Amino acid sequence: MILIHIVPQNNSEADEIVDLLVERKLILNAMIHENIRVRQKGDSGKIENFNRTLIVGKTKALLFNTIDELLREKYGKNMPVLYSLAIVHMDWEQAEELVQETEKV
Repeated sequence: MILIHIVPQNNSEADEIVDLLVERKLILNAMIHENIRVRQKGDSGKIENFNRTLIVGKTKALLFNTIDELLREKYGKNMPVLYSLAIVHMDWEQAEELVQETEKV
């Protein structure tokens, strides 16, 4: 089991991505965190603040590559940031729901 993190270009793209992944049963559900402040070097070379949106969804580790391919196909060079974190422990009933309600692999 993993938590998949996706950083899209904007809020409407976040909704589009979540809808696509939930409809295809690639994630069970998602939390969308809007207006997360990110500090990084801007085009000028100075460290600046940027607002981003973060999608966090639970899924099976075996579905990561499918999600990656789907998003890469859909967004091409505008591919959102995508990575995952392992879920080490999880409530057994919730884990079973995740197994039953996502795509079979």
